Amino acid sequence: MSLTEVRWPTLAEVFDDIASVIDRSDEIGCLAHKDADADSLGSALGFALSMRRIGKRAVAMAPAPVPHLLEYLPGFDTLVDTPRSLDALFTFDCATLARFGDKRALVEGTKIVVNIDHHVSSEGFGTINLVEPKASSTGEVVFKLLRALDAPITPEVAGNLYAALFTDTGGFRHENTTEDVLRLGADLVALGANPAWIALKSYKSKSVSRTRLEGMAIARMHTEHDGALVWSEITQPMLEEAGARMEESEGVIDALQSIDTMQLAVLFKENGANSTKVSVRSRPPYDATDVCTPFGGGGHHRAAGAEISAPMAVARERVLEVARNLLTRHQ
Repeated sequence: MSLTEVRWPTLAEVFDDIASVIDRSDEIGCLAHKDADADSLGSALGFALSMRRIGKRAVAMAPAPVPHLLEYLPGFDTLVDTPRSLDALFTFDCATLARFGDKRALVEGTKIVVNIDHHVSSEGFGTINLVEPKASSTGEVVFKLLRALDAPITPEVAGNLYAALFTDTGGFRHENTTEDVLRLGADLVALGANPAWIALKSYKSKSVSRTRLEGMAIARMHTEHDGALVWSEITQPMLEEAGARMEESEGVIDALQSIDTMQLAVLFKENGANSTKVSVRSRPPYDATDVCTPFGGGGHHRAAGAEISAPMAVARERVLEVARNLLTRHQ
């Protein structure tokens, strides 16, 4: 059975189970994935803030390294490293156990795990799985859950969920931007989210070091197959020269996928001597997950990633071979 054929339980089908978990739990953990983006961390923070308003001792967490580019999210300053104890753990926007990094043991050691996600490649590792692959973002799934629970959606909660929705739709530019998504954005603004502030912090607040790094990566850009394949890399020497942290490379893939001829865009990141991160973007008819799943990665049809235990030069050739074969088969 292919990933797209998996039938996940609907919110209506798992709602009573999730509500029962919340009712029985005093200590609730809310966990984002490693290298958290605004969808993952915004969902975790938003849910934790709402749970606190109904009297739960809810804590939000993110695996190391903590994503300081997201410090603008309401409640970021309340993130904890290790919870004292947990009755239940809610995870957000994470398809695989491997993506929990140094918090994987926490997930595997917690008796009740509620997995909230929208990745088509989800492993379904939760005790309860609320996975909606057709949702624009995990933030959208969280909003529907909080509404069903009649849980508070304060301006701080709304701000986190709007950031999740806004960034996972590429600022309402991607294919997952539907009429319902735009209405949800309006609902979150009505509830107190500040769209101008979130747009500013999401796309118009680059540091000098981040801008330098992006320029260096664009200068190294390669094109193949008449521009259909666009790729570049981030090396450790590049980070040092730019004075940048690896997390500041997040926007580089956006520059690559803006090329008009691009069908597949790939960014390689030298995470260590024997570790390479890969980010992939695609346009129809290509599927970004087809490039990443052979290496244990996954994601969405238009955006996927993988982490390969190999030097970047080795990982690069393996991934590019897959991408080139995909393009050749469709020509």
